[in-house]
Amino acid sequence: MNDLPWPLKALVLTVIVVLYYKYAKSALFALCRRAAHLLPFGRRWDASERGSVLELAAAGASHVLVVAVLVLVTGVDLTRFAAGFDRPGLIALGAAIGVGEVALGSLLCRVLIEGVQAAGRRRAGSPAGGARGGMRSGTRVEVRSAARGEVRGARTAPATAGGAADGAVESGERMRQWLGLSRGGWIRHHLKTMEVVSLPLALALTATQVGSEEVVFRGLVLSWLREAGPFLAIGISCLLFTVMQVFLMSSWRAAMFPVVGAVVMGVTHSVLFWHYPVLIPLMVAHVVFFLFAVA
Repeated sequence: MNDLPWPLKALVLTVIVVLYYKYAKSALFALCRRAAHLLPFGRRWDASERGSVLELAAAGASHVLVVAVLVLVTGVDLTRFAAGFDRPGLIALGAAIGVGEVALGSLLCRVLIEGVQAAGRRRAGSPAGGARGGMRSGTRVEVRSAARGEVRGARTAPATAGGAADGAVESGERMRQWLGLSRGGWIRHHLKTMEVVSLPLALALTATQVGSEEVVFRGLVLSWLREAGPFLAIGISCLLFTVMQVFLMSSWRAAMFPVVGAVVMGVTHSVLFWHYPVLIPLMVAHVVFFLFAVA
């Protein structure tokens, strides 16, 4: 299939990504949840914990299988990108890149959340909304005045510093709720697994999955689409990597955090790999990013 023009190659990759990350993984996770009620695990793990461990283990194994399938489809020789295991400097560089990406991703998420909340407050305080709110408020005041024999036309007191403080508390509460949403979907099985198994095992399972994603979206996708040029190849790789994050998430709010992280990581890793085709530091950066993101 190496003789295909790059648009057809991009189509083949898109079909494989959608079929696996959306449909195959959904079916695989459903099977793991059913198996969690049947397999003889220790009683110290409940069904949810057993299911999460099975889901993460199945995700890692299936990711490796997808890598093998894509190697057969694309014909890319991954051994060209495997250098660096014996170079501590590359591993340290990958860790530093991951920390920087976490910081940038967190900042962007905070800005987006504040922007969405500010837009909501503006809509709530629009002239139409304010007029409706004023009519309702006025009606309530008149009813109370009539019942108590007080002077009509009373108005509520203007907002004070206490009201501003209440608004800040409410904004913080909304932020916490949004953060809680981000810990659902496919992220849940990572969190649960880290709670119930040993740290080395949890790290091994997580590294297998996210490391395979680097092999797929950087090592294989970028290499197979190299003839399309840097802008198209990097753009397609980042788009597929970002869209993949949305699958199996409960809502757009829950998906916002992995999507922002995917944009930051996808652009950074794709540009680096395009110029320096070595996967090890990118895999380390992905693991570090993920551990900080779910911790």
